[in-house]
Amino acid sequence: MQKRNVYLLGITSFLNDLSSEIILPILPFFLKSFGAPYLGIGFVGGIIEGFSSVAKVISGYFSDLFGKRKPIVFLGYLISQISKALLAHSSSTISASFFVALDRFGKGIRTSPRDALISESKWDSGKAFGLHRSLDTLGATLGSFIALLLITYGFGYSKAIIFAAIIGFLSVIPIVFVKETGRATKPVLDIGIRKYTAFAIFLGFCNVSYMFFLLKASYFGVEFAIALYLLYNVVYALTSYPFGILSDKFGKTKILSLAYALLSISSLFMLRNSLEFFVAAFILYGLFMAISDAQQRAFASELSVSKGFGIGAFQFSYGISTIIGNTLVGFIADISPNYVFVYLALVSLIASVVYWLYKQS
Repeated sequence: MQKRNVYLLGITSFLNDLSSEIILPILPFFLKSFGAPYLGIGFVGGIIEGFSSVAKVISGYFSDLFGKRKPIVFLGYLISQISKALLAHSSSTISASFFVALDRFGKGIRTSPRDALISESKWDSGKAFGLHRSLDTLGATLGSFIALLLITYGFGYSKAIIFAAIIGFLSVIPIVFVKETGRATKPVLDIGIRKYTAFAIFLGFCNVSYMFFLLKASYFGVEFAIALYLLYNVVYALTSYPFGILSDKFGKTKILSLAYALLSISSLFMLRNSLEFFVAAFILYGLFMAISDAQQRAFASELSVSKGFGIGAFQFSYGISTIIGNTLVGFIADISPNYVFVYLALVSLIASVVYWLYKQS
């Protein structure tokens, strides 16, 4: 019965990401329509990549303390859909930032208890998280394809966002049928997850927003950039589950080391203003995300006695450093967008080496 939760939560994520990924590839260009500088885009990118993680530790703590995960997951998804509808009416970087932050807050409060539900599903963690991420990213792939169609056929940014929000409200329905698996426990952070949480501070500086990739790729046009984003999501969707199986077999730290090596190579490819190199870079970026997004959370769940609190603590450190890192990257991009990818190639290479040498005990 609990295995059904993985599928139900996967369907929810499929619908939510279908909605979100109509918005995300057009968001940097939506912000540019307000005249936003790279610093402003970097700040919004930091919110997208990291703000949700601030709330994850709180929701994870209380889901463990009270043993109630499902209501928090439902509320988180609902808040996100409301924020998308409000984002469509933004007319400045400030208002857009606020509604993006509200969406990320919804993501934040749902993610740790949702991941705890997945980790308690009686599957191998890599396989369960990989399957969930595949369904999630399948929705993202379809969403980015719809975004490409909407922009190609002249839809305005606001209309596209409203359309996305309508789809998003469907995502809360499957949660009604999820079986509660939480049990009230005293939240604790043992030594394994505390060590990994400390490492997450550095990992967040590697989590540079996808928007910098899109803006650089728009050298060949907005439609080309969104098409590459679609390619990235296809790669992401097709490889998350297989990499989840491989991580269970060969070890998560070794697979994650590979992921950050791929990100470093992808960053170097982005330095070349070439169609072929941009395509290769987005393929490698998709492989990186297919591994890192699911397997870092799966690894955190394995290290945690208190699943919700442990995953939340990891994500909190990761999120705070992501916000700081992307704001820093915004400063760097205002000097030269190419410097962003030099920076990312270096820090991701360091992360790859640390993961390869990482000892769990």
